[in-house]
Amino acid sequence: MKIVLLLCAIALVFAEEKYDSSNDNIDLSEVLGNERLLMSYSKCLINKGPCTPEVKKLKDKLPEALDTGCAKCTEKQKQMGRQLVKEVKLKHPQIWKELVAYYDPQGKYRQAFEEFLKA
Repeated sequence: MKIVLLLCAIALVFAEEKYDSSNDNIDLSEVLGNERLLMSYSKCLINKGPCTPEVKKLKDKLPEALDTGCAKCTEKQKQMGRQLVKEVKLKHPQIWKELVAYYDPQGKYRQAFEEFLKA
Protein backbone atom coordinates (compact mmCIF):
# COMPACT_ATOMS: atom_id res chain seq x y z
CA MET A 1 0.00 0.00 0.00
CA LYS A 2 2.85 2.41 0.82
CA ILE A 3 4.38 1.75 -2.58
CA VAL A 4 1.13 2.68 -4.33
CA LEU A 5 0.93 5.94 -2.36
CA LEU A 6 4.57 6.71 -3.15
CA LEU A 7 4.00 6.09 -6.87
CA CYS A 8 0.93 8.33 -6.81
CA ALA A 9 2.91 11.08 -5.09
CA ILE A 10 5.71 10.82 -7.66
CA ALA A 11 3.19 10.91 -10.52
CA LEU A 12 1.61 14.03 -9.04
CA VAL A 13 4.98 15.78 -8.79
CA PHE A 14 5.74 15.03 -12.44
CA ALA A 15 2.25 16.09 -13.52
CA GLU A 16 2.73 19.45 -11.79
CA GLU A 17 6.17 20.09 -13.33
CA LYS A 18 6.28 23.44 -15.15
CA TYR A 19 8.86 25.08 -17.38
CA ASP A 20 11.42 27.39 -15.79
CA SER A 21 9.77 30.75 -15.14
CA SER A 22 12.98 32.79 -14.93
CA ASN A 23 12.24 34.50 -18.27
CA ASP A 24 8.57 35.18 -17.61
CA ASN A 25 9.23 38.90 -17.16
CA ILE A 26 10.68 39.59 -20.60
CA ASP A 27 9.34 42.83 -22.06
CA LEU A 28 7.52 41.59 -25.17
CA SER A 29 6.89 45.12 -26.40
CA GLU A 30 10.66 45.57 -26.64
CA VAL A 31 10.98 42.44 -28.80
CA LEU A 32 7.90 43.18 -30.92
CA GLY A 33 8.88 46.82 -31.39
CA ASN A 34 12.40 46.05 -32.54
CA GLU A 35 12.49 44.66 -36.08
CA ARG A 36 16.17 43.67 -35.83
CA LEU A 37 15.62 41.78 -32.57
CA LEU A 38 12.48 40.06 -33.84
CA MET A 39 14.25 38.94 -37.03
CA SER A 40 17.23 37.69 -35.04
CA TYR A 41 15.03 35.68 -32.66
CA SER A 42 12.93 34.22 -35.46
CA LYS A 43 16.05 33.17 -37.40
CA CYS A 44 17.31 31.40 -34.29
CA LEU A 45 14.02 29.53 -33.93
CA ILE A 46 14.22 28.16 -37.47
CA ASN A 47 17.96 27.35 -37.38
CA LYS A 48 18.97 30.15 -39.72
CA GLY A 49 20.87 32.26 -37.22
CA PRO A 50 22.60 32.31 -33.84
CA CYS A 51 20.62 32.12 -30.60
CA THR A 52 20.76 34.04 -27.36
CA PRO A 53 20.60 31.80 -24.28
CA GLU A 54 16.99 32.89 -23.59
CA VAL A 55 15.76 32.13 -27.09
CA LYS A 56 17.70 28.85 -27.13
CA LYS A 57 15.75 27.77 -24.03
CA LEU A 58 12.50 28.57 -25.81
CA LYS A 59 13.65 26.80 -28.96
CA ASP A 60 14.54 23.67 -26.98
CA LYS A 61 11.12 23.54 -25.29
CA LEU A 62 8.98 24.57 -28.27
CA PRO A 63 8.51 21.12 -29.86
CA GLU A 64 7.39 19.62 -26.54
CA ALA A 65 5.11 22.59 -25.83
CA LEU A 66 3.47 22.19 -29.24
CA ASP A 67 3.12 18.46 -28.74
CA THR A 68 1.49 18.78 -25.30
CA GLY A 69 -0.60 21.90 -25.86
CA CYS A 70 1.73 23.84 -23.55
CA ALA A 71 0.89 21.56 -20.63
CA LYS A 72 4.05 22.54 -18.72
CA CYS A 73 3.73 26.27 -19.45
CA THR A 74 3.04 28.62 -16.58
CA GLU A 75 0.00 30.88 -16.96
CA LYS A 76 2.35 33.80 -17.63
CA GLN A 77 4.10 31.83 -20.39
CA LYS A 78 0.76 30.99 -21.99
CA GLN A 79 -0.31 34.64 -21.84
CA MET A 80 3.00 35.80 -23.34
CA GLY A 81 2.83 33.13 -26.03
CA ARG A 82 -0.64 34.19 -27.07
CA GLN A 83 0.36 37.86 -27.19
CA LEU A 84 3.53 37.15 -29.16
CA VAL A 85 1.81 34.91 -31.70
CA LYS A 86 -1.08 37.29 -32.27
CA GLU A 87 1.29 40.20 -32.88
CA VAL A 88 3.60 38.25 -35.18
CA LYS A 89 0.69 36.83 -37.19
CA LEU A 90 -0.83 40.28 -37.62
CA LYS A 91 2.23 42.49 -38.13
CA HIS A 92 4.85 40.07 -39.46
CA PRO A 93 3.01 37.44 -41.54
CA GLN A 94 6.17 36.35 -43.37
CA ILE A 95 7.92 35.50 -40.09
CA TRP A 96 4.80 33.63 -38.95
CA LYS A 97 4.70 31.70 -42.23
CA GLU A 98 8.34 30.63 -41.78
CA LEU A 99 7.77 29.55 -38.18
CA VAL A 100 4.70 27.50 -39.13
CA ALA A 101 6.53 25.91 -42.06
CA TYR A 102 9.38 24.93 -39.75
CA TYR A 103 7.44 23.72 -36.68
CA ASP A 104 4.20 22.46 -38.23
CA PRO A 105 4.71 21.63 -41.92
CA GLN A 106 1.88 19.06 -41.95
CA GLY A 107 -0.58 21.24 -40.01
CA LYS A 108 -0.68 18.72 -37.17
CA TYR A 109 -0.97 21.40 -34.45
CA ARG A 110 -3.04 23.99 -36.32
CA GLN A 111 -6.48 23.32 -34.79
CA ALA A 112 -5.21 22.83 -31.22
CA PHE A 113 -3.07 25.94 -31.55
CA GLU A 114 -5.99 28.07 -32.73
CA GLU A 115 -7.98 26.88 -29.70
CA PHE A 116 -5.02 27.75 -27.46
CA LEU A 117 -4.97 31.28 -28.89
CA LYS A 118 -8.69 31.75 -28.17
CA ALA A 119 -8.37 30.75 -24.50
